[in-house]
Amino acid sequence: MRLRALAVIAASVTVIALASCGGGDSLDIDTSGVDVEALLTTAADRMDAVESFRFDLEHDNGTASIVRGLEMVRAEGDVEGADRMRLLVEAKAGPLNAELEMIVLPGEGWITNPLTGRWEKETIDVASFFDPAEGVTGLMRSLDGGEITKARTINGFDTYQVEASIASELLTLFGDAREGETIRLKAWIGIDDPLVHRVEAVGGIVSGEPDNLVRRLTLTDFDQTFDIQAPR
Repeated sequence: MRLRALAVIAASVTVIALASCGGGDSLDIDTSGVDVEALLTTAADRMDAVESFRFDLEHDNGTASIVRGLEMVRAEGDVEGADRMRLLVEAKAGPLNAELEMIVLPGEGWITNPLTGRWEKETIDVASFFDPAEGVTGLMRSLDGGEITKARTINGFDTYQVEASIASELLTLFGDAREGETIRLKAWIGIDDPLVHRVEAVGGIVSGEPDNLVRRLTLTDFDQTFDIQAPR
């Protein structure tokens, strides 16, 4: 089943443009009395309870290596639980642009061949590739010494913008990370409901990535029903 490729990606361009200037519209809210550590703990607990969501992942100033020598520029898709994911990927293969789909299920994975469009078996698991379900929760628990810098509206939801630095090896959200680097991070957490609506990480997480690489992950459609099955 093909994802809503161009429609969803086109819609996310607006989100991305807002994110490039720090998120959505600023809110006139006093954040000085908010306990950031309590907020992060509450956000982690809330995300633990989420069963499914939709995501958009974008890279600025670089790409991320995935399978078969491909470099991911952008991805969008659906996640159910900790081990079911379906995504559409915009990638580069050398000088060429490629579009492919991936499905990850417990113990098995598939990818469409960029040249033929046919599904092929591929060794992929969520944890080593891109782990938004477990990774976002773990990220909220790993942040230390963060501060709430402002409040903004993200995708129609009022959020606190939390900024912090984190050791690269703790940032498991984006797969196997190298050690010894400091990553600058922003997270947008709901004010009325502490869902994590967006995470932005600046820095090279995997060996060989540039220091100014920006990963921007936006989460929507929490606890919706997605039928993620093996390709037919």
